[in-house]
Amino acid sequence: MIYFLILGFSGIIFSSLLIYFRKHFFLALEATLALANAVLSNEDETVKQKKLVVALKAMLISLAITIGLICVIVVLTCLPVYIFKLIKNVATQELDLGSIWVIVSFSIGTIIPFLIKRKKPIEDYSEASILFHKLILNNYNLSKMLFSFDRKFKKGEKIQDKNTFLIVSGLARAGTTSLTDQLFKAGAFSSLDYSNMPLLLAPNLWKKMYNPKKTDLKERKHGDKMLFGLNTIEALEEYFFKVFLNDSFISDAYLEKHEITDNVYTNYIKYQSLIRQDNESTYLSKNNNIILRYESLRKLNKSFKIIFLFRKPVEHAYSLLNQHQRFSEFQNEDEFMQTYLNWLGHHEFGQNQKVFKFNNEELLIPYDKSTLDYWLSVWLNYYNYLTNMEDKDYMLIEYEDYLNKPKEVLQYIEGEMNMTFNFSNIIPFTNTREIDTTNCNPKLLETTDAIYQKLKFRKLKY
Repeated sequence: MIYFLILGFSGIIFSSLLIYFRKHFFLALEATLALANAVLSNEDETVKQKKLVVALKAMLISLAITIGLICVIVVLTCLPVYIFKLIKNVATQELDLGSIWVIVSFSIGTIIPFLIKRKKPIEDYSEASILFHKLILNNYNLSKMLFSFDRKFKKGEKIQDKNTFLIVSGLARAGTTSLTDQLFKAGAFSSLDYSNMPLLLAPNLWKKMYNPKKTDLKERKHGDKMLFGLNTIEALEEYFFKVFLNDSFISDAYLEKHEITDNVYTNYIKYQSLIRQDNESTYLSKNNNIILRYESLRKLNKSFKIIFLFRKPVEHAYSLLNQHQRFSEFQNEDEFMQTYLNWLGHHEFGQNQKVFKFNNEELLIPYDKSTLDYWLSVWLNYYNYLTNMEDKDYMLIEYEDYLNKPKEVLQYIEGEMNMTFNFSNIIPFTNTREIDTTNCNPKLLETTDAIYQKLKFRKLKY
């Protein structure tokens, strides 16, 4: 009886060590897939070889650590039985190592550690889910391969490429999420949603394996009473550009203006056709980074429609400051959140906040990020560029107009898109918040107000 209890204890040791060292095993799996990702690269051979060497070195180190940990686990698992054998002075061949009771005792022991409730790493994602996200979203060449598979997979459905689509954009906190959600509910649009994570470039293959019909809604972390669930559309298409541009427009401090090639544009249109449900639907996306490539995209396509939203500079800056502080605290508590936002190209606020850079000149903002002046400068940088763009073929909507007259705003967009909308979900809203600007730079307030007046003059009138 004691022997079988010892076997059960060995089982507990075995599972406990597997759980304790699990992150090392996860890293080994990540390193292995990273090597496969490097092999799939179509980059210059010299660059590819350097990346292969780095990936191979990382994989071999992880493999060596894994083998060492497995040896430790085996030794420590066998140690109780070995000690029992020494105490009882029993030969190894005399031990029962193959009966059903041996298997049952060891199996029960291995199960016990998994029954102990452990704290989840974060609220919304299990460790397995986090690992799956890392394996897919960290490996751009693998994502490209999945994109190619998905195109072949959906080819039989004969969804035609369509040059007409709608992008909702603007500096973060301008109301882009709300407007995009209203448009999706009102018209025959197709868009990415949270259920497409993490196989963002292979939505149809993923849907065959994972297709939640309906999920509970909860308030997003912005604290703005916007609800979301797995079926809620979100700004997820930026991952496409990150993959096909290999993050070339992202530096340590900036998101930089860039041009897209004909090949990237062609794949972008094909990507939209993977997301669209049928030939009658229109692709809809929220993308706050699209301004970085807007002029380039417009040269390649005169047909698509885009909306830029803006709001009063002080209110907008205050909202950005509030979210920056809020997300910085979240990221201190949850290291995965920043990784998640980086994958999606969300650098609007938080610890990895980056500023839009529209030319080759060094962009320096002489204010601390904890001040309203910093975020007024961010606002000025964005909307000064927007007002000075040569191309004016976009719809410019003020946030307050959307809040106060949502139906009129959507009716205008309905006409521009030549579509028929359902207006049953529209509810007007009034923003009455007052912002204290006592400590703000008067010159900065004056400059931002001048740009704001230009935007108001240029905006759509209802």
